[in-house]
Amino acid sequence: MTSTRKLGIAISILAALMFIIGASVFTYRGNINPVVSKIGMFSFMLWLPTIIVGVILVAVGKKRNKKSDTSK
Repeated sequence: MTSTRKLGIAISILAALMFIIGASVFTYRGNINPVVSKIGMFSFMLWLPTIIVGVILVAVGKKRNKKSDTSK
């Protein structure tokens, strides 16, 4: 497993956590710290681009791994 693929998996997991945090802050009813509110807002806005980057890195890592297997 290449380092690019490992990084892609880690970024995809981060994106899933960002979605969960963003959704939980978005649905929270009550007084909330403005900093936590902004973090939730940015997490909810940026989770999809983050998961797209993670999937692209996993695909590039897989392609690179296949290319190195055929050259042996």
